[in-house]
Amino acid sequence: MSSFAQRLVLFAGVAIGLTAGLIYAWGIEPVEVVDVGPWMMGADYREEWVRLAALSYVADGNLERARWRLGDLDQEDVAAAMGALIDEYAAAGRSAETMRRLTILAQALGVQTPAMLVYLETPVTPSVPTGTPPPTFAPTLVPPEPTITLTPEPTIKPTRTPYPPTVTPGPRPPFQLAAKEQICVQGQKPHIEVVVQDEEDAGVPGVEVWLMWDGGADHAVTGLKPEQGMGYADFDAEVEVDYSLGISDLGAPLVSGLQLESCPEEKGKEPLVGSWRVTLERSSPATSTPTVTPESAGGE
Repeated sequence: MSSFAQRLVLFAGVAIGLTAGLIYAWGIEPVEVVDVGPWMMGADYREEWVRLAALSYVADGNLERARWRLGDLDQEDVAAAMGALIDEYAAAGRSAETMRRLTILAQALGVQTPAMLVYLETPVTPSVPTGTPPPTFAPTLVPPEPTITLTPEPTIKPTRTPYPPTVTPGPRPPFQLAAKEQICVQGQKPHIEVVVQDEEDAGVPGVEVWLMWDGGADHAVTGLKPEQGMGYADFDAEVEVDYSLGISDLGAPLVSGLQLESCPEEKGKEPLVGSWRVTLERSSPATSTPTVTPESAGGE
């Protein structure tokens, strides 16, 4: 057989095989398209499915729909994805309302993460309707009374003995400064750490701490970095800026005049700007600061 005949036979066999395969695949056993459930997807796609279902719940608040969307997934996959999402959003400083909704969904699914502790009992601020003008009150006019001129009689001014001043215990802020320590670590970015403790030196989570300076302010909530402690929060800071620290429900700052300072120089090492660690401790009611109020003199 010549080479041309061999090539002709080869091409004919390929054409016949290809035609037979198409006839079988399209006519005899066509491919059936079926739905693919989330549990059949890869690990990365399952995690993304949980994130999308959780964010959908944050948007519409439909808990039953979120349960239905996640009901077929393995509990370990749901717990891992929800925990990672809550930790990521807490570290990014997302709004309290978003974190509360994610916490509600996580509790409903049986998921527990350290970052959830801050938002378990966070009070919801009631919304105030806008556009409602404040009530106005019409002034009440009182007619002037007639002036009566009386001739005073001579009086004898009694000698009064002043009473001793009255000592009234005044309110004390819920937290007070317990310690302030400079931190000097090579390669560490200058910052201000805040540790909030109770009377037993245990960290207190969920406390809103404010860092204030001339022309600006920043706030953080303790407990969002549990690896540093449940009472820990920190702020970025700059040199030559005068900072103050306060608690959200306190009118005056607890710590003022807080500036980054140079660390003591060590031989053979470059100069270093230190950070600050400020420890705030819950005040004891028994140590309230008294307020001395002098009263007027006694009676005649």
